[in-house]
Amino acid sequence: MSAPATKPVETVEEAVQLANEIERLEAVLKSMKAQLKAFVDENGPVETHDAVWGYTVSVSWVFEPESLKELAQELAVEGENPWQYLSLSATAIKKLGWDESVLSRYGKKRETKRFVSRKK
Repeated sequence: MSAPATKPVETVEEAVQLANEIERLEAVLKSMKAQLKAFVDENGPVETHDAVWGYTVSVSWVFEPESLKELAQELAVEGENPWQYLSLSATAIKKLGWDESVLSRYGKKRETKRFVSRKK
């Protein structure tokens, strides 16, 4: 497979055409991954020259509010500052319903810029 031409996009029409092609390729890629996943489900991991396609396990922990309070207390007993380990998730902050002027009294806003497409 050869790499696509790398000529700069100069017009809106070219940009739209490029975006449409990316959407098409992403749909094809999604379908191909689904096919490979079905194969892996039946036969196990697939090894290529550069990678192994299969499942990895991601571990996360969920703490109930009372347990989280006990954890924070245990950290404090051990001489640690619990707030160096515990933070508010974006979901938790959103649930508070506080605006940025209130939040800025307690923390610094950090924005991450990602290049993505969104459904209309």
